[in-house]
Amino acid sequence: MSTALWRRLLVLILASLGLVACALRTPAPSGDGLALSIARGAQLQGTLVELAPQRTLSFEAFVKAVAQAQVVAVGEEHYHPNIQAFELRLLQALVQHRPRRTALAMEFLERDMQLAVDAYLAGRSDAATFQAQIKATPEFIEYYFPCIQYAHQAGVPVLALNAPRSLARRVTKEGLQAVVQSLLPPERDHVAATFIPITPQYRNYFLQAVATAHPLPEEQIERFVEAAYLKDETMAESLAAFLERAADVTVLAIAGRFHVDYGLAIPTMLRQRRPHVTIRRVTTMSVAADEIIDLRKLAQETLADYVWFAPPRPETRAAN
Repeated sequence: MSTALWRRLLVLILASLGLVACALRTPAPSGDGLALSIARGAQLQGTLVELAPQRTLSFEAFVKAVAQAQVVAVGEEHYHPNIQAFELRLLQALVQHRPRRTALAMEFLERDMQLAVDAYLAGRSDAATFQAQIKATPEFIEYYFPCIQYAHQAGVPVLALNAPRSLARRVTKEGLQAVVQSLLPPERDHVAATFIPITPQYRNYFLQAVATAHPLPEEQIERFVEAAYLKDETMAESLAAFLERAADVTVLAIAGRFHVDYGLAIPTMLRQRRPHVTIRRVTTMSVAADEIIDLRKLAQETLADYVWFAPPRPETRAAN
């Protein structure tokens, strides 16, 4: 074999080794990542995936992309330490990327808590007083207070998104129309001002996402749909009203996955109020190491714009 041919073969071998090495490395900070269609959970844990092109991307590239939106809606699994740590990291990164142009909005904060939130942020009350005023549970303090504490330190506005749980519970017993019509100021201001009729698409989404996992008596189903609708309409209106006052702000809105996934709840209702709003939807999903994830299916279903994959909750890991 000639020397020239040997050299060509050597170049090809080295190039193929380089490609293998690149495939095994973490995606580059530039955001040019691996193209994936089906992957094991172990490969995805701790990874961000942009669903439309089904490619991984770096955290820095992800932040740069979503910071262009008015709303970064994160659909979360509640009380998951890895996921709430990701949300805090995202909040900090958005503040660095858009100083004085970032806000935080949370499902777990209800409209009747806004005065307590504002007092804490302004330094008129301390953490213990704030937690007592909103009747914070130990779980809330552990998982969600770090974001609020950071917002206090960084001067980030915090929006209490949700309708009070007490009113949502009333709806499950009395129905949406009866509850809304009975409310007087200031309680009436704690829920959305207007409600469009519940669509069949939203009702079916609720039944598939919630009632399948938590079977309900037939006579209670409609009122539980209405209770969820009360929350979603109120959270969407809260965001719309905030953006009316501060259009050039990126709001990190954190809510349970039901409220964000597929864009059928908060995102759709927000667009009905502000048709030109820019939203980036981010789903957080815990996956077991041996679980097979079909990213093509998630993309076809338009689950989200981005997915951040986490390991299972610690108690689930211990049980396996």
